[in-house]
Amino acid sequence: MLREKVDVIDGYEVIVLDSASQIRVEDKGRVVIAASNGGRESGRAAILAGCALVVFNDAGVGKERAGVIGLDLIDERGIPGMAVSHDSAEISDGLGTWNHGILSCVNEAAAALGVSEGMSVRDAVNRVCEVWKERS
Repeated sequence: MLREKVDVIDGYEVIVLDSASQIRVEDKGRVVIAASNGGRESGRAAILAGCALVVFNDAGVGKERAGVIGLDLIDERGIPGMAVSHDSAEISDGLGTWNHGILSCVNEAAAALGVSEGMSVRDAVNRVCEVWKERS
């Protein structure tokens, strides 16, 4: 079970998980990158834990796919979220998402912070943290 802190960006811890089902209460205020399970239950877990930002790694992101459902749920709470398609990124784990992921879907909360499809996960997370730092 992968659960690794991989970086601290402008005070926000970046936590990499095998699955969004591993999100915990102590992830409040953290950036979470999860290798799978970007659906309704994962969105709920991210909301309940109070994650600052969530990146879902979700196979074949599309309108009815799990990643989009998870993104919609967290967007309703103002949590920036992004999804990386397994197919487009050729990756299937959290560290691969962090190191090589390219965004295939972004929710409105993330887009409002300057994040867009086609950005690397690292660039997108850095962008969000930079905006938050400027606003505080």
